Amino acid sequence: MPILSKNQKRLRAVNKKIRLAKPDSGEWNLSKIESLEKERDMISDLILVEQKKEKEKEDFEKMTTDEAIEYFKEEKQDKIENHCIPNTPETRRLRKKVLQNINEHIMSEMMNQQMRTRINIINQLKAGIELEKGQQQHQQQHHQQQQQQQQQQQQQQEFFEVKKIIRNNFTS
Repeated sequence: MPILSKNQKRLRAVNKKIRLAKPDSGEWNLSKIESLEKERDMISDLILVEQKKEKEKEDFEKMTTDEAIEYFKEEKQDKIENHCIPNTPETRRLRKKVLQNINEHIMSEMMNQQMRTRINIINQLKAGIELEKGQQQHQQQHHQQQQQQQQQQQQQQEFFEVKKIIRNNFTS
């Protein structure tokens, strides 16, 4: 006796339930019989799929390498598909909407690109201005230091002149 698969056992059980639901004398429960027959059809489909897979597996195991390559080789398709769009009012409307959406998308991308370039230019200008400010501040500091040195020199000269005058007045 061959070993039955799980689905085959389920099929035998469903067939038995159908036979028991159809007694020789008495009433038949048609709704129950109908649901059991649907289940039987579903299980038989599963069994057919299983058997097909098993057969393919056995055939594949028996194949030589050349046969396996030939089995999996793709066949050339001579059929050329027609990709033409019919010129109907519906397609014209759709084409118009698609073109509008594409134009809007292109325009938004272009605006985004312009904004990015403007922001980059502004950032570069800010960096340049800050650099110039730093240079100007450095120049101003240098200029202030020179002025302070000149003032100190003037004060020293005035001090020496006053000292000289005082010496001359007191020594003479």
